[in-house]
Amino acid sequence: MKKKAFIYFVLIITIINLSSLGVILYQRQKMSVFPYQMKGQNVFERVKREVKLTPRQMEQFNKLRIAFHTQLDSLSAIVAQKNKLLAAEIEKDNPDTVVINQLVKDISAIQMESKYLVIQHFFSIKKILTKEQQEIFFNIVLQRFLGKNQLSGPGCIPRKGE
Repeated sequence: MKKKAFIYFVLIITIINLSSLGVILYQRQKMSVFPYQMKGQNVFERVKREVKLTPRQMEQFNKLRIAFHTQLDSLSAIVAQKNKLLAAEIEKDNPDTVVINQLVKDISAIQMESKYLVIQHFFSIKKILTKEQQEIFFNIVLQRFLGKNQLSGPGCIPRKGE
């Protein structure tokens, strides 16, 4: 009797975990792999226009931007590949939960690495800007980094005029 109850318990837990994972994957598919990833040209054009970079700053900014996006695109490609493997494993008649757990850990680690990459990129950009330019720059990029709805309320970064 205990063995049968244990088997049912494991089966129920497995179904719950797979259902949760399915919901997570579905939601991720609706969002970008990296939610804080900028919409490239739109934000870049806005930064160029509003920050008023000097020609030297523009050259440095472009070099930093290209290097950053090269690294981020590489990480994004790895996440996409892992997501495909994860989806394939979930579709199997007898999915291996060890493989699923490892893939989820791998994806989480890559997303964490990408978050640190974004932060390092912000620090690199900060070094080439004046204090006034930094304020404008961070008001623009933090809207994307945090999401527009997260810039209000306690602990928000005050914007000019607020």
